[in-house]
Amino acid sequence: MSDSKQNGYGLIEIIVVTTIVIMVFLGVSECLNSFLKIALQNTDTTEALFLARSSLEQARAVRDEGNEGEGDFDWVNIPGLVPGDPYYFETNGASPAKWVAQPGTKSEGKYTIWITTSEVRRDGNHDIVSSGGVGTDSNTLKITSNVSWSTASGAKQINLFEYLTNFK
Repeated sequence: MSDSKQNGYGLIEIIVVTTIVIMVFLGVSECLNSFLKIALQNTDTTEALFLARSSLEQARAVRDEGNEGEGDFDWVNIPGLVPGDPYYFETNGASPAKWVAQPGTKSEGKYTIWITTSEVRRDGNHDIVSSGGVGTDSNTLKITSNVSWSTASGAKQINLFEYLTNFK
């Protein structure tokens, strides 16, 4: 009887150790799965930030495209955009290629990209204010770059903005 008791205890020990090993393995795999999800989210956010920053650079390039060699800025291309309406940039196909604003949004992979413009208001000290102020600064525009995409946890969006100034 003592041999069968020992065999029973050995079997129970094997079951307990196996259960513990399985639980540790499941815990580690769940941690790795969480780390992988976070890494993928960070990759998506980094790509979206790159695309948003790129749209702001394209807006600056449109502003900076002037008469070649004269150093003039072609400011008229930027204020001609309707404030609040979505635009995206594409090249015009000429040589050398130039960025051109097109109405609407642009899809690039899983991302939707667009910019909007808005007027800039200044106070009595010539500081930019979000509302009110003493008037609109016709030589400065706020450009907001937007990038949205879908994830398993829902829609995400990044918005970056900067001010473009007419240097003439």
